[in-house]
Amino acid sequence: MKYLAVLILGLLLIPSAVQALTFLGGDQQVIDTPIPDDVVASGGSVTVNAPVDSLTVAGGMVTVDAPVAGDVIAAGGTLIVNGDVGGKVLAAGGEIELNGNATNALVTGGMVRIGENAVIERDAFISAGEVTNAGSVLRNLTVSGGTFNNPGTAGNVTFEEPEEPGLLPDLFSVLFAVGFLILGLLLIRGFPDLFAAVVGQVEKSPVLLTVLGFVAIIVSAIILVIVAVTVIGLPIALVAGMLFIVALMLSSLFVAYALGDVIASRAGWETGRSWIFVLGFVILQVLTFIPLLGTIVQIVAVSLGYGGLLYALRGVSPFRAGGGGA
Repeated sequence: MKYLAVLILGLLLIPSAVQALTFLGGDQQVIDTPIPDDVVASGGSVTVNAPVDSLTVAGGMVTVDAPVAGDVIAAGGTLIVNGDVGGKVLAAGGEIELNGNATNALVTGGMVRIGENAVIERDAFISAGEVTNAGSVLRNLTVSGGTFNNPGTAGNVTFEEPEEPGLLPDLFSVLFAVGFLILGLLLIRGFPDLFAAVVGQVEKSPVLLTVLGFVAIIVSAIILVIVAVTVIGLPIALVAGMLFIVALMLSSLFVAYALGDVIASRAGWETGRSWIFVLGFVILQVLTFIPLLGTIVQIVAVSLGYGGLLYALRGVSPFRAGGGGA
């Protein structure tokens, strides 16, 4: 249960197998007519008022008021599911409320509530600061959280309070961070123009690229699954999948450099790229080691770095911008 939240966030990148897709994007998305297709939607607010085959969604406010035949995979600030879900609900967000029926639920957030009319036909795994089950879980209800209220029913209930974090990170985490620090320094020396291009994008539009990067990660994973379902496309999917994983691993390094560059600029500190990266990397790592906040920082850093990398790779010219000594 210790790593349940991380597991759920990772599973958000593994969508169900799909045959077709309908993509929707914009500040406000409202689905008022049935869509016999798997829907991928993003926006400041997304409202589903008509049935869809399955739903993969990222947004500030997500409301599902209609039946979903398959799975609901969602990430956002607030998620309210009032319609019945034929498959599983896989979600991460600040506030999540499940008022409809579902087969399984795997959820992490700040506050999670299973409403009194909701029925989870099999199992529910929940990791959150505050958890309430007012509904019915027919088999296993597993909860990791600060507080747990259970006026509802469940076949078997397991509740674990979060372990008290130590004052210092474990040795493996420290060694892993040192390895990434060395990798970042090597990449800065070997590909200085790449860092300049990505960091320029990150510093110019951090909020926009964080949102776009998060959505792009989900969409990229979906595309990889679609390509992999054919024998011809499988080799392409394997190579592209490895590149995708590498991009995710490197994303936070770009953000660390951007963070160090912003701090150094505001402090009037003139130094080489290597020291700027070290400064940002150390600060970012300290933030990631803070319980709860660290998970949020990691998600934002990876999303922002991935979005910046995609923008920088749109053309060849950004790679020619650079300079500065190490």
